[in-house]
Amino acid sequence: MPRPRIYGYIAVLAGLSLMGLFVYSLVIAGGEQMRFSGIELHSVSNFTFFSIAVPIGLVSLAVIGTGFWIGWTILTIKVASPMPEIIDKKDFSKIKAFFLCLISLGLGVLLIYGIYIKNFWALAIPAAAISLVILGAVFWVGIAIITTRSTLPEEKEQT
Repeated sequence: MPRPRIYGYIAVLAGLSLMGLFVYSLVIAGGEQMRFSGIELHSVSNFTFFSIAVPIGLVSLAVIGTGFWIGWTILTIKVASPMPEIIDKKDFSKIKAFFLCLISLGLGVLLIYGIYIKNFWALAIPAAAISLVILGAVFWVGIAIITTRSTLPEEKEQT
């Protein structure tokens, strides 16, 4: 088996294992303790809290800001008049873009407020989402490596 394909299998197994461990520890093992995490962030020193909150907050705000920017771009772009055969179709993109902007602003405000009051879930939910997205990307790259065909001729693959 070629080395890149082995790396692909390793990436897929690592991604699935870590995602499974994440779900197991969050839902199955810690289900009873999840209601009240028991972690009081007010008792943690400010340096410790902000060393965790700043990176998570910045990455989360960057993602939320990107969503707002996409919605704002769709709302403010000038669109050329469509072809006559398309005019009958209703275009809901401006409405969807408005709600994307509204939801992005709401999530951003909730995130900043949650960090301000040192809420555990204001850090836990974005950290979980970011972690699962990264693990999903590792899984996807592994699948892409495994399923990619080699384009070299047979005689060149031997060397």
